[in-house]
Amino acid sequence: MFKKTQLAILGLALAASAPLQATTRATDYPGSVSLLMEMPAVREDLALSRDQTAQLHSLRQELKSRSQSLLKSPAAANTGLTQDQRLFALIDGNNARALALLTPTQFARFTEIQNQILSYSMLVSPQIQKQLRLTYRQKASIEALRIRGLEFVSEINRSYSSGAVSHKNRVDILRDYRMRQAEEMKSLLTPAQRNAFVALCGKPLPKS
Repeated sequence: MFKKTQLAILGLALAASAPLQATTRATDYPGSVSLLMEMPAVREDLALSRDQTAQLHSLRQELKSRSQSLLKSPAAANTGLTQDQRLFALIDGNNARALALLTPTQFARFTEIQNQILSYSMLVSPQIQKQLRLTYRQKASIEALRIRGLEFVSEINRSYSSGAVSHKNRVDILRDYRMRQAEEMKSLLTPAQRNAFVALCGKPLPKS
């Protein structure tokens, strides 16, 4: 599986461009897809073309700019959506556009790579839960961790918006929390389920 140092780097980058929803959202693509694909090892493994790379870079820059703007602004009264809900929609839309750039083969491999890099945070994914045949009790425990994570991330984002927490501190806090949460989720699995998850990660990315 991808080295923990690389996991930490990704966590830092995700936190810099979005509220690190990879730790908390019940979706099959919980983090920034464009950011993940731009990592050199991922880009090389997927054999992305020059055009794909350019479009992904544009998507990542767009996500970074718009998410930081949202974090500094109050909820839009005319939409009735909270700040977090607007960020969710922004990330999901950006991810959909990034995934649409991939060929079927690249898409399948990307799924494996995402499992490697996001590690056991991927247990929030409905698809992963189905593939690992998690029990009702396991799903409930993961959901409790997910909700706790949502509350924590929202609290840190509010502190960042008010100026109580600096950008660097926010990145560090969310990165460390994400890694602890992934370990908590891992502890809920049986040995057989852990082996099954490793298999879903496919061929390991080259270490760097």
